[in-house]
Amino acid sequence: MAFHEGKSAPTREKRSGTISHYHGTLSSLIGDTAGEEIPQRVRTFTQAARDDILSAFAVLRGIRDTAIVVHGAAGCAAASIALAEAHGARWYSVNLSERDSILGGEAPLRETILRAIGEGAAAVFVVGTPVVAINNDDVSAVLQELSDETSVPILHVNTDGFRSKSPLTGCDIAFHALLRLAEEPGGGKERGDFLNLLAVNENARNLAAVAAMLEALGVAWNFLPRFSSPAHIRKAGRARATVSLNRDESEYFGLGLEAAFDVPYPQLPAPIGLEATRRFIAGLGGIFDAADAADIYARQQEDALRDVLAARPLAGKRVFLQVDVAQVEGFGALVRDLGGEVAGVALGSVDLNNRAHLARLEAAGEIPALVAVGQPFEVANVLARTGADYYVGPEQVAFAARFGARPVSLHDALYYGFEGIRAFAGALSRPVPGFRERVREVYSENWLKKNGAWHVKREVR
Repeated sequence: MAFHEGKSAPTREKRSGTISHYHGTLSSLIGDTAGEEIPQRVRTFTQAARDDILSAFAVLRGIRDTAIVVHGAAGCAAASIALAEAHGARWYSVNLSERDSILGGEAPLRETILRAIGEGAAAVFVVGTPVVAINNDDVSAVLQELSDETSVPILHVNTDGFRSKSPLTGCDIAFHALLRLAEEPGGGKERGDFLNLLAVNENARNLAAVAAMLEALGVAWNFLPRFSSPAHIRKAGRARATVSLNRDESEYFGLGLEAAFDVPYPQLPAPIGLEATRRFIAGLGGIFDAADAADIYARQQEDALRDVLAARPLAGKRVFLQVDVAQVEGFGALVRDLGGEVAGVALGSVDLNNRAHLARLEAAGEIPALVAVGQPFEVANVLARTGADYYVGPEQVAFAARFGARPVSLHDALYYGFEGIRAFAGALSRPVPGFRERVREVYSENWLKKNGAWHVKREVR
């Protein structure tokens, strides 16, 4: 049985050998991932980390005309406050009481789903929480009964926060539910001449840059799940092909569409940096019989970037990257294109399917390599040793200035496509007066002198 046909998605560890904990060098990490399985590690201390529930929220939050019903206590839905910026799904909490958490919460679950449907939801996603994992509610029975009564798709997103150490398992579980909405060609619904473009956490500026590239090639697109609706998801099974902007987050849906509906899922790189963007454009040209147009467009865009590349704003500079492994190859090449070198990397996860990205960085040598989600204390420990000139990473990057690394936040930043190269180069040179002086001391000197690997242990079986 194919993975997408099961009752729920398998964990990332089981499906692709994902590791979420590592502290060493790039060469040692490449060595550890070279075999048929990757040795697992555990952390004896964790500062903060996303779980599968938050990742499932990220997948579902941007789907219009739907409802996310969080089956747990009110606090379990608190993340919706931060994630509601996507302006897509409506959020509901079953708001289980102490009594419900012991005796069962099936009755309030039913009431909440009916309320969501009554308020116009075209599909309902019921997201599990640790409370329900403990009280053992028969969620599937409730959902089946209500689906029969209402004819509205009610889909179980079977997260619990316990099964996996990789938050990406939550993406898989959410996409497992979305596959139930897709419709295969036939019955008057023929295959269409459009591209499924999968995007989970990409910001609006990067999505606009990708849309501009597609428009230049005359390619129609279907963004999923961001800015979509149940109607967009239903037609996903009729696309000419599916492409992920971040394969780590969305490959489950692409592989599922390929297996269930024969929609090709080519492995195009994230369009970051010159070489990866070239390959991305060439791949689209091949899919849509527009190879000549893709080549002309790429040459024109490259010509327009000659001044940026010639300026080499990173000449003689060392850059620490905290990005997803699907993006690290592109960012590494971009740093080199601008004259710099990679001083270290921090990745969210690594698995058997994406380890090739690391091999293409092998020339970087014995640089520090972390696999860590939500462990800024560990990144700080490495930054204190690397002497990096720049730190490129997610939203909270100011702490890097404490160690002399100029912070460059990727939050809301443009870095996709040819125009992303120009924007990234501009961000490197933008003045930030007194940025180091404004950062207060957070980590003790004792911690900064420690070997940062002391709390990451190889799992003993």
